[in-house]
Amino acid sequence: MSSLPKIGIDIGSSAIKLVELVPAGNKWKFVSAASMPTTSGVTAEGSNIPAVAAAIAGIVKEAGMRTRRAVVALPEEQVSSHVIELPILKDAEIAQALEWQVEQYIPIPKEQATWSWEVVRKDEVTGGMEVLLVAASKNLVENYKKIVEQSGLELVAVETELTATSRAMVGQSGPLTMIIDIGAKSTDLGIVRSGQLIATRTLPTAGEAFSRAIESTLALDPKQAEQYRNTYGFTPGQLEGKLAAAMQPVLGVLAGEVKKMTDFYVSKHPGEIIKSAVLSGGVAAMPNIVTSLSALLGIETIVGNPFANLIMDEAQKQAFASNGPFYGVAIGLAMREI
Repeated sequence: MSSLPKIGIDIGSSAIKLVELVPAGNKWKFVSAASMPTTSGVTAEGSNIPAVAAAIAGIVKEAGMRTRRAVVALPEEQVSSHVIELPILKDAEIAQALEWQVEQYIPIPKEQATWSWEVVRKDEVTGGMEVLLVAASKNLVENYKKIVEQSGLELVAVETELTATSRAMVGQSGPLTMIIDIGAKSTDLGIVRSGQLIATRTLPTAGEAFSRAIESTLALDPKQAEQYRNTYGFTPGQLEGKLAAAMQPVLGVLAGEVKKMTDFYVSKHPGEIIKSAVLSGGVAAMPNIVTSLSALLGIETIVGNPFANLIMDEAQKQAFASNGPFYGVAIGLAMREI
């Protein structure tokens, strides 16, 4: 484990979240966390970079964060992740093979991309292996570097949102698990085995889709719809059951896509079973979404709590008791070993 404290920075579509952790033996001690909502259309690119950097600097100052070492997450929807099947090769041979194959799996020319890879499975019997390739545009990475540096922090690492979430939410010895990270504009799905992310997918169905369903069905304005979604969620009987009924088709679409990913993985790996799902992201705090989604998926579903593995005093535990899903990515980033 790194002997130095770090700040995890999660630049989401609806909010910017920061968490500061310091090492404490073989665990992490929570120092502080803070966030602020982002205005519509704010992204980590172009003319928005100074505004996002200023927002981060303001959060750091307001929260009293002292370290300047930071890890930032790239948005999953702007990252290409693919599992590639290869014969068993040495690391140097894998790197060489990917040099020739990478353009088959990414939507941009390879000279415009930066990528990394990790072996996620070896089968000595068949002589095959699976490699998880993760790629992003160099411009995207450079934009995030500018944001962090302009905020007055030192960028020490960049990684994907799901990698950070899996580190914070799923233990090293847990069963094969599906992560369902529901944000405002997109939902990120990841399959984790023994603490290692081995498959990913991003869906356009997310928090805003639930809100739009409430708007159209109950004739509410966008702000009211979001308030009803966050306050009542899938709680039975609210508004004579109309609220849950309005959102049920959206949840059904989301569950269907989760099942497709699960079925595809199991078909490729006979004998393996995904036994549980962990919800993350701000929408995961919606009342009764766990019960409703678990019924559709047919597997145990829980709301992840990344704070559970941190050293915190009682005041901190109380202050952040209901914020686990919201800060999952930022906590995972701050926990990254350097």
